[in-house]
Amino acid sequence: MADQLIPWQRGAPGRWRWVAVVLIAGAGAACAHYQAKPLEPRLSAQQFAERRLSDPRLRDDIGRLSPQAMPAWPPSAWNRGQLLAVALLRNPELSVAQAQVKAVLAHETTAAQAANPELTLQSEYARHDPHPWLYGISLGWLLRSSERRGLDIALAHVDTVNAHFKLMDQTWAVRRALAAALSDAEGARRRLTLLDRLATAQDRLVALETQRIQGGEDPPSELVDSQRARIDVEQQQAEQRAIGAVSQAAAAKALGLPPQALDGIEFSWPDWGEPPPLDDMALRTQREQALLSRADLGIALGEYAAAETRLHQAVARQYPQLVLEPGYYWDHGIAKFPFNVGFTLPLNRNRGEIAEAHADRELAGERMLALQAGMYGEITAAERAEELARAGVEVAERQLQAARKQEQQSELSLRLGAADSLERTGAAIVATRAELEVLQLRAVLQISRNGLEDVLHAPLSGPEVELAKFMAVSAPVDLPEHAPEHPTRISAGGS
Repeated sequence: MADQLIPWQRGAPGRWRWVAVVLIAGAGAACAHYQAKPLEPRLSAQQFAERRLSDPRLRDDIGRLSPQAMPAWPPSAWNRGQLLAVALLRNPELSVAQAQVKAVLAHETTAAQAANPELTLQSEYARHDPHPWLYGISLGWLLRSSERRGLDIALAHVDTVNAHFKLMDQTWAVRRALAAALSDAEGARRRLTLLDRLATAQDRLVALETQRIQGGEDPPSELVDSQRARIDVEQQQAEQRAIGAVSQAAAAKALGLPPQALDGIEFSWPDWGEPPPLDDMALRTQREQALLSRADLGIALGEYAAAETRLHQAVARQYPQLVLEPGYYWDHGIAKFPFNVGFTLPLNRNRGEIAEAHADRELAGERMLALQAGMYGEITAAERAEELARAGVEVAERQLQAARKQEQQSELSLRLGAADSLERTGAAIVATRAELEVLQLRAVLQISRNGLEDVLHAPLSGPEVELAKFMAVSAPVDLPEHAPEHPTRISAGGS
């Protein structure tokens, strides 16, 4: 009998090695292959510096994103909707947020997969045994229940939805930065136009007063105030040029372009400083939509849903899990086929993790409620700020009309010989300064409208509204319970 076992004994090591090779080869047959993709900072920096708004590829991308066809390329004057489309396509921070969505989405694949078994290869040598070698192979297989597997998948899906909401929030942050930069640039451009006119009038006033002083009509001290006013205008011009340069850099950053890419670019914002008023019904609709579907609220709801799922997981982990361990052994000349069944034993009933999950859920709920309560105050304050800004513009407009009337009267008096050029120039300066005051208050009104749009997370007027509506028809994402229904990149006003 011993002689009959010798061939098996001699062949067992080779057979064991053959089985191991087959298992390893089978495991590696469907493996993914690594492909190197090194970064080249010098090349990427050069490519970024070469970005321009006239890029034909950008035209094609905007055509797929925007509902309005572009009649010419590049446009003679870019509007807010077109520039926002550029930011959505080229802003690097949005590219990072989109990559994060893809990275989180990959977690759903991992969560849906069954756990990999653990393969153990065993050997043993007994020195004085007639069959000295033991060879064995065993598998350790943790079996997840369908409930736990479903919870893992649900948590991964909640994380994916949350990543989409974070992308929405980042998109609105980019839009906010772009709108602020363009608003500052437009305000600086309009102020410079008025300041140039004011500088011309101040120069004319200085020349007239100089003539009067030289003619002995006025003392030299009369010229000091005019010269000081002219210097003040020059300082204001320098400040507005600086604001324009800073705004151009900020706009370029939001667009994902180098600052020099905006040199010589014309920008159109016809209703800057004069945003159309909203009727009560439209404003009420936007307020209700923001309180239910703003991106940061979606993030808070997603975090609550994730905390809820983690609590469910913690409760499920208080019960044992099944572990299967099938195997094969060549035990000193005897073939054995063990089959072990094991269980994880949560002797503490997982009380600590359950308590932490309970607390995390309560914290997430309170954060969501606090955010929603804060949104009420933010929206109300923004609405009130726009009302006050409109009232300020109306007062300044009346003052401007009075100044212009005085200017017209001085012009008529000059023609009739009842006034001189000095009086007419002074009246023109007063009217221009009143126009600058109106412009300043219109800038405040535009800032308040930008703030209202920001708290509502929705454009309220202009070409951006059509762009937002077009993007809102994109395929919705499945959301957790009580989450907003359509996480589009930009909330569409009234849609």
